[in-house]
Formats: sequence, C-alpha cells, structure tokens
Amino acid sequence: MHPQPDRESPPRAEPFAKDAVESAGGSRQHGRDAERSPETHVRWIAIVKRELKEVGLVTAYFLVCFGIILTLKKLFLADYQIAFYALSVTVISALIAGKVVVILGKTRVGTRFDISQPLGVAVVYKTLLYTVAAFVALFGESLFHAYRETGRIGEAIVSVWAHRDAHALFAKLICVALAFMGYHFYAAIDDRLGEGTLRRMLASRRGPTTGSTRGTPS
Repeated sequence: MHPQPDRESPPRAEPFAKDAVESAGGSRQHGRDAERSPETHVRWIAIVKRELKEVGLVTAYFLVCFGIILTLKKLFLADYQIAFYALSVTVISALIAGKVVVILGKTRVGTRFDISQPLGVAVVYKTLLYTVAAFVALFGESLFHAYRETGRIGEAIVSVWAHRDAHALFAKLICVALAFMGYHFYAAIDDRLGEGTLRRMLASRRGPTTGSTRGTPS
C-alpha cells in the first residue's frame, strides 16, 4: 500500500507573505527616510551656519576689544622691561566671552529687561550681569592655576585670596565692562532698528539728501 498524501494540510505560504509585506514596508520606510534625510541635513547645515555666524561676529568683536586692552598692557609693561605675550590670552578670552554672551543672550536672565525697561536700563543690567560673570571667570582661572600648584582646593583658595592684586583685578573688570557695554549698546540699537540694519548703515555711504535747503539763497 502506498501512503496517501495529506489533503488537509496544504503548503503554508504565510511566512513568505509576511516576509514580503515586511520587505515592502521596510522599503517604504527607507524611501521616506531617504526623502527626509536631505531636508534634515539642509536644516542642520543652516542651523550650524547661523550659530557659527552669530558666535563668530561676537567673538571677533571681543577679539578686537581684548586685543587693544592687552596690547596697551604690553606697551605699559615695556617701559619697565617686562615681557608680556598676549596673543593666546586674547584668543581664548574672546572665544569664551563670545560663547557666554550668545548663551546668556538666549536665557531669561539675560533678556528679562529687554521689553519691560528702556534701552539704557537693559544695557546697564546686562553690563553688570556679564561683568559679574567675568569676575567669577577671572577668579576661577586664578583658582585653577593655584590648584595645579598646591593640589588642594582649600590651599588654592587661600593662596588666591592672599596673593590677590585688587588694582589689577579692578582694572581688568573695568576694561571688560566697557567692552560688554559697547556690545550691548550696539546689539540693543540694532534690535530696535531691525536685525542687521545698524551694521548695514555703518557699512554704507550716505546718499544725496533730497529736499534740503542748506546753502540755497533765500
């Protein structure tokens, strides 16, 4: 006798159909990801360019300000035959100040008086706020160098406080405060006129004045 084929158990094709459906779904998902990928890249590139431009302009401003300040310091010390190299200090200080200004400018603490108070009050507030931050940064820098020498944070604090130079510290803070004030005045006026308007005005020439009666005989 020959065994009879089992008619009640036909070949199962479900796994193949399931694989085909999953493959089709994966292809559609891959197609959607491929469509979104260029848009995402373009958006991220635009964000990076905007951040680099914003931070770069602010950093360039502080680079010029700190460069002038430290160059004057170098010239003053030259009369006493004291060598002073300020390039690395200028670049690092400008980079830190530029990034801090951009970050604080997007927080509530840095913009709390931009709308509710006059321009002058907002500028003075920001100048004081950023000067306090500069004082903390200067103290932190001195503390870091003292910690590297002593190896203990308590001794480092005592060393920095004992060897502090109040006159040099206040001179640095005054120079930094003036740099911050100049930046915030410029940024506030440019914001009131429209972003980029003041920069375009400074880079453009004055056109011919129409309707002027200056110099015309009456």
